[in-house]
Amino acid sequence: MPKLDKLVTINLDKERHLRLSLKGMIAFEKLTGKNLLKGFQLNELTLGDTAAMMWACLIHEDKELTYDDVCCMIDLKNIEVAVAALTKCLTQSLPEANDSPLAEKPQAG
Repeated sequence: MPKLDKLVTINLDKERHLRLSLKGMIAFEKLTGKNLLKGFQLNELTLGDTAAMMWACLIHEDKELTYDDVCCMIDLKNIEVAVAALTKCLTQSLPEANDSPLAEKPQAG
């Protein structure tokens, strides 16, 4: 497996590393019915969406991890830390405006 950058460390049941991969985006979509490529607002995610996003960001390193496992790892004691780590992961996953293949290219004139 190639070396991946943009990992966010979080301590749950053990040290884990968040990364939103294509596999994670597809898993999130299958679980929630929401397509991340259509955009979303972090403050509009439900608790279920948040757990699904956390799970989707963790499955790149643990194929056996389930959504239920992740739901049991987060409680009122660590939800703020978990959401902060997830927010950092998602923010880091976004392309820079100049790096996006979807960004408009200046027209030669």
